[in-house]
Amino acid sequence: MTNPDWLEAAAEHSARVPEMLGSVFAWYRDLEELSVEALARKLECTVETLHWVSLCRKPEGSAFSEHVNQIAERFRVNAFELSGLLRDMEFSAGLIAQQASPVEPEERAMLLAARDRTRPPEKKP
Repeated sequence: MTNPDWLEAAAEHSARVPEMLGSVFAWYRDLEELSVEALARKLECTVETLHWVSLCRKPEGSAFSEHVNQIAERFRVNAFELSGLLRDMEFSAGLIAQQASPVEPEERAMLLAARDRTRPPEKKP
């Protein structure tokens, strides 16, 4: 089966849509200074397959693992690498968000104390 003429343009457009995997891939490639070909090799797929995967919605929430596995199975990409890449980018996004809205040290201590208080007590052996 040949790929449609519009596939590469659609994948490039998905890089500008935050809900799409294309945006995650573009950001990852920028951070890691990777070419499209290098990212395809990392995910163990062709560039064309990477374009198709770019058009998928970004897995999130409680169904994250299930959705990653569905994408990996459907497009025959490495599920472990895809999952790791997505988790790395979630972590990076969290760090950037934290830096964008810094919390004063006193507030951070209060937030940590509140978080600790909501944890169930640890059972002693």
